[in-house]
Amino acid sequence: MRNRIKNIALTYGVNLLFVALLLAVAGGLVALGLDGIFSVIFFFSVIFSLLPVVNYLHTMIDSYISPIRYNDLYVQTVDSILNIESFDEVLRTTFDQILDLISVGTGMLIFYYHDRDEFNIFYQKNRRRKIIRNARISKDNMLFRVINCPEDIIVRSKLNPSIHFEGSIITELDRLGGEVVVPIYYHDMFLGLIVTGGHHRRFSPGEIRLLKIFASKIAILSVNRFFFGEIVRKKELEKEYDLATRVQKKFLPAAGAVIGKFEIRIYHETASLMIREFYDVFENDAVDDDVRISAYRIKGNIAGTSILMPGVHSVLQSFARLGLSPSGVLTRMKRIIRAKRLHAQDLIIMHGSLRRNGEFVFSSYGYPAPLVYRRGGGLHPHRREGRGATQSLRMQPGDIMILCCDSFHGVLVENLASYGDLIERNHGAPLSRLRSYIVRALSESVVDGTSDSLLVMVRMEDRI
Repeated sequence: MRNRIKNIALTYGVNLLFVALLLAVAGGLVALGLDGIFSVIFFFSVIFSLLPVVNYLHTMIDSYISPIRYNDLYVQTVDSILNIESFDEVLRTTFDQILDLISVGTGMLIFYYHDRDEFNIFYQKNRRRKIIRNARISKDNMLFRVINCPEDIIVRSKLNPSIHFEGSIITELDRLGGEVVVPIYYHDMFLGLIVTGGHHRRFSPGEIRLLKIFASKIAILSVNRFFFGEIVRKKELEKEYDLATRVQKKFLPAAGAVIGKFEIRIYHETASLMIREFYDVFENDAVDDDVRISAYRIKGNIAGTSILMPGVHSVLQSFARLGLSPSGVLTRMKRIIRAKRLHAQDLIIMHGSLRRNGEFVFSSYGYPAPLVYRRGGGLHPHRREGRGATQSLRMQPGDIMILCCDSFHGVLVENLASYGDLIERNHGAPLSRLRSYIVRALSESVVDGTSDSLLVMVRMEDRI
């Protein structure tokens, strides 16, 4: 206010000084008797000479003594930006500015919180008493029942208290201290309400439109904020999954090994950040002539995978090194899982013992049985013998045994002849190359890309 008075005083002072100077020049010309055309030319020359000086003085006054100087405005803007601490504060500040602009002293923002499934008062301006306990509003509130789209704006002055239904709305507005209610929608998603108090006159269409614009902006910012939060949470989960995957991979053996007469090559590919298809190959040093091969997974439960699978791996190796047979290992492990109430029926597993003479004794709970390729005989799935849990097959030198996941096993069984021919044509190639040929062909035929892929190939060599 002081700057405004100084600005007005100096501006009018410069103007009066300019007029006084012109009058003095005119009086001087008359006193000297210099009238006529010469005095007119001289008078206008003085005016045009002094006008730039007057304009310069006005500019100086506006620059140094004005109601709001640019430097002051810049400092205030920078200060307001630096004081912004959160998205919530931006909403509060903007809402306060809108209420000041339309000369309303009270108002509130009511938001719907999806995580808690409830409506809460996000912000109240100039409410000296809390009218709602814990700032919570019931979902069956009258205002929520009458609002069905973004255009359902409630103005108290347009309601008729003699009509029972509208009278109930007026009662609720009086309880909240509201005059105008503007819904907040993002497309068809209801996000909350803007409630403003009344003032001495009715709200103009422009003021209602301003509140609607603010409501639409709140909706867009709220949704963007939600998706940004989801992206951040997804990145955090990806980091956790990546760490869990690195830990789980430490439990997996190498993708290739040569143990005695047997060359083993493994293909393992995960379909997500979490490993769901596990395998294990190790030489059981506690028992003579024993190579253990395992393949297992949990149906559907990704969360349980990261917790249970390392334990399954440890139990399998521990019981195998105690000298238990494959069926004995699985029986003991199933017993432990049931005792811990870990849903044993969700574990699909096969565990077997391979000996130097080519005999492979295995036990399986839901996992596909192996297939065997023999030169001259083609590729054939294992034929189950009896009803017992323990099954066996015998390999000969040059035979290849294949253990694989469900998706690969289904394709192989449906195309035994073609894959038998593929193995026959490349039988003399290194097993790692043959594995690559088979995996490439299987990958082209498998439709389901949501599950992990596992292929274990064991070839018995003709050597001592």
